[in-house]
Amino acid sequence: MNKDYRKNHIPGPENILRQKLSNGITLLARENPFSQTAVINASVPCGSYLDPTDKTGLAGFAANCLNMGTQTHDFLQLSELLEGSGASFSVACGPRAYTMHGACLAEDLPMLLGLMKEILDEPSFPGDQVEIHRQRILSACELHLHDPESMADERFDKLLFGDTPYGRPEFGTIEEINSITRDDLFAFHRRFIGPEDMIISVSGGIPAEKILEECERQIGSWHKSREIIRIEDFFPAVSAPDHSISEHIEIPEKSELSLIIGTMGPRRHSRDYLPAVLGNSILGEFGMMGRIGKAVRKENGLAYYAGSSLTALSYGGCWTIEAGVNPANLEKAADLITAELKRFTTEKVSSDELDDVKSFCLGSLPLSLESNNGTSAFMLNMEIFNLGLDYLLRMPERINAITPEIILETARKWLDPEKLVRVTAGTLEA
Repeated sequence: MNKDYRKNHIPGPENILRQKLSNGITLLARENPFSQTAVINASVPCGSYLDPTDKTGLAGFAANCLNMGTQTHDFLQLSELLEGSGASFSVACGPRAYTMHGACLAEDLPMLLGLMKEILDEPSFPGDQVEIHRQRILSACELHLHDPESMADERFDKLLFGDTPYGRPEFGTIEEINSITRDDLFAFHRRFIGPEDMIISVSGGIPAEKILEECERQIGSWHKSREIIRIEDFFPAVSAPDHSISEHIEIPEKSELSLIIGTMGPRRHSRDYLPAVLGNSILGEFGMMGRIGKAVRKENGLAYYAGSSLTALSYGGCWTIEAGVNPANLEKAADLITAELKRFTTEKVSSDELDDVKSFCLGSLPLSLESNNGTSAFMLNMEIFNLGLDYLLRMPERINAITPEIILETARKWLDPEKLVRVTAGTLEA
């Protein structure tokens, strides 16, 4: 490794240590010599795609119960160990992976790594904590059923992605939630959680070689076989809709209606990703939510919020416009959104608009890397999406090469105003 890597602020091949631990875990480590803290972001490929058909939410249930007790420390002892040193550690479940996040003082990194290994390797799933968490899920499920934005998002995902993991609900039914047992949690852990294909990304005030040494010592000894499954088999290709789809979910006594309109978008590693990011910023993010925010909210006052977003994933993605509107203004707001989409897919964006969002993207990049968490998260994503260690170094050149013509070509490829999924949730006027 180049010993002058500290001079380069942007993470890249010269200042990121990438190495396999003895048990096969991939480690990415980078020193931040100006920090006294350390951050861990990690990933294990055992997400909700592994949920049994009759127990939706099992993977998420197990993830949230992992740090509620181990064979060595009960829930209170784990909490005291973390809080006593000002550290934190959490596990979350997504469609394709568990993600872990931890933060601590640099001197406490060995302790946090050891706890991460303990939590992943020997959870006890204590009955009292499992039942407390079950009640939390049931309460969240009840709130979800009465939240227009959450219900609209869930139905949109189902209509767009179908029965694939991206289209499944976050929560199972009440019956499914109540049917999950401690034996189910232990069985899920035994089958699917292990070091194979795990990624750990660490940034902090510790030399990278020292981070490697501590990771090897604390977690390299974790040897546990898991059931190997081809993730790709669970994420079949999904095509964009070939016609418009519109649905409404009636939720009584709501003064605000949630509206979501969208279609498929590029994957994270697609060549269309960066042009779509810049284009989406112009369409519905930059400033006061871009062109859509200007037309729908600022100029016509038809929405409480209105903007667009791009979600790029490993096996798919979506491009959406979301708004919160008074039910009486629904069709007027939807017409303005459609008009902006037609304009976006038929006319080139202006050079001034594109220059503004380029400056914003390139200017915000160094700021996002100022924190250990920003650096660690970027390194993890570069590994997950196979972007290459030089991805951030190449980004300015790639962004500057994007032209109004490329934005228009990308918009036409992914957005067809005549073939969109539209979902509303809330109370329609009689």
